[in-house]
Amino acid sequence: MRHDFHHDGDWIGSDIGVFDTDALAACYPDRAARFGHLLAHRQSLSWPAIRDALASGARSLMEVREDTPEGRFRPLADLPDDFGSLLDDLATAKRWIMLRDLARWPDFADVVAEIVTAIGPVAESPTGALLHPVAFLFVSSPGLLTPLHFDPEYNVLLQIAGSKHFTIISPEAGLPSPQDNEYYHASGDNLLEWSEGAARFAVPHELRSGDALHVPFKAAHTVTVGEEPSVSLSVTWRSRSSLLQDDAWSFNAAMRRVGVAMPPPGQYPWLRGVAMRALRRLRLA
Repeated sequence: MRHDFHHDGDWIGSDIGVFDTDALAACYPDRAARFGHLLAHRQSLSWPAIRDALASGARSLMEVREDTPEGRFRPLADLPDDFGSLLDDLATAKRWIMLRDLARWPDFADVVAEIVTAIGPVAESPTGALLHPVAFLFVSSPGLLTPLHFDPEYNVLLQIAGSKHFTIISPEAGLPSPQDNEYYHASGDNLLEWSEGAARFAVPHELRSGDALHVPFKAAHTVTVGEEPSVSLSVTWRSRSSLLQDDAWSFNAAMRRVGVAMPPPGQYPWLRGVAMRALRRLRLA
């Protein structure tokens, strides 16, 4: 079937499935790019369906945070019996709701399978087989800001409802730095400091319903929700190389703790990755 997407003022036609795989292939894995998808009007992702899913879903697979006078992005302590009611005042609440591991939700498993099936052939040639694919649904109040951070996964984000202002820092900024990488792999903290240097390399991406965005591996980014409540679906995955990168940076962090500064592992982190896995095995012995 042929579909057309209105993209930056031009109509682009292509034979696609759930999203424009040709557009993803053109930018993957190193470049951020926006393209079209066909999930914005999927019934299982409508507001009533999300309300039903929240009301019946496992609480262990949900996380709720709010901006409050006590602090930003704080976990909501006083949770209602009916999670679906969290949508009632979403427009004014400064609330962020995350549904994790959507493949485990009966309401969303089919959609996740479609997306992962579409991504697989695109990713396989440049980065290898998809490892550990995980999907998340984010429901957000207007104006909510996610601070500058990076994620150690490959990511495609699909905007379902509302809009988001996505700012990605280009690699020339040097973020995350080697120190940021080591600190993350030692502590789990992926937040970055906003600076004039980062601002010089900021590239905006405006996402509306029907837009998707490829976010490269570890690309520094910040997100602001638009004027209406937002729903977005994110699918992340790993590769053999990215998992070895994790281990190599963990090895660097371990060496720094004993006073040895290591250079960045680069694109071929095999030796340090293998060394870190050996250290873990010795600790378990």
